[in-house]
Amino acid sequence: MLTTKGLFKSLIFSVASLTLVACSSDKEIEVSKPNGGQTIAEYVASQDFSGAVLVAKDGQILLSRGYDYAERSNKVENRFDTVFRIGSVTKQFTAMAMLILEERGQLALTDTVAMYLNDYPDGEKITLTHLLNMTSGIKNYTEMGNFSSYKNTSLTPLQLIEKFKDTPLEFTPGSKFKYSNSNYVIAGYIIEQVSGQSYAAFIEQEIFQKLGMTNSSYGKDKIGYDKFAQGYSNNKPVGGISMTVPYAAGALVSTVEDLYKWHQGVTNRALISEESTQKMYTVGLNGYALGWNVSTNRNNEKFYQHGGGIDGFVSYILRSEQSGYFVAVLANEEEFPSSALAFNIMSLVDKD
Repeated sequence: MLTTKGLFKSLIFSVASLTLVACSSDKEIEVSKPNGGQTIAEYVASQDFSGAVLVAKDGQILLSRGYDYAERSNKVENRFDTVFRIGSVTKQFTAMAMLILEERGQLALTDTVAMYLNDYPDGEKITLTHLLNMTSGIKNYTEMGNFSSYKNTSLTPLQLIEKFKDTPLEFTPGSKFKYSNSNYVIAGYIIEQVSGQSYAAFIEQEIFQKLGMTNSSYGKDKIGYDKFAQGYSNNKPVGGISMTVPYAAGALVSTVEDLYKWHQGVTNRALISEESTQKMYTVGLNGYALGWNVSTNRNNEKFYQHGGGIDGFVSYILRSEQSGYFVAVLANEEEFPSSALAFNIMSLVDKD
């Protein structure tokens, strides 16, 4: 049986470090450890959780269901097909888009930013790999003091890049790791320039449609309608945010079942070759690869994971190709510790 204690040798990022929009709440939610007699379903049901969970092992879905309410005032329940904002889990789709374009010969990850943004300061020193593995040194725009002043404003990718492009690099590209959403904004812009399509259209056509992810899309500014969950913070509904601001760093929405299709597609090399997949999994610094954090358990099995947070929502994906494990936790409550729930679920997978 897997246990969360001592499971991974390399650094694991908390969801907080992978958050696109900083949580400003003072509310705290804790998840308890599973006891020895609980099944996965019993354990998840025992938690103070609002969202959806899917758990699978070796192609068999062990649990797929929603909990609590997608929209509380009208008591609309969360379901397995409820759509959530996934925040920075978006980044693995952006990295995949760049790898698809590289396989087509339309770009190379060794290209520099200057080749696509010729006036970007120090752009000749920053490669596309530096962007994707968070070693560029570009300051994170969501941590800058003026972020809240424009997060509800519709911006073009270039207008968004203008918000941080003249800020000096924090370190020499390639020398250090620092998580920065700015990297993936630039990556999204380059995807548009190279493909001739909007970022949203490219992800939809080249990833979602090919994998049958019919409930996934680029997010809309307003939420809480149709199958879309309303996000909450401090038990209050969170207002809108222009999705042009999280953009390629965090604007996608999905369901737990669609994310399982994503896991299967990546595992089965449905979109890119084995060589490109291994490039995607190649760790740079601090255990971070291209849109994935890579960890190794005590049995030397690799696990790929990422969290995401955006106003009112928090998410976590934990998966292994070697062991066939997959856990997706999507919560519509900003304060929920989704990574803790995912790892605790993993400790129970072999029991069911």
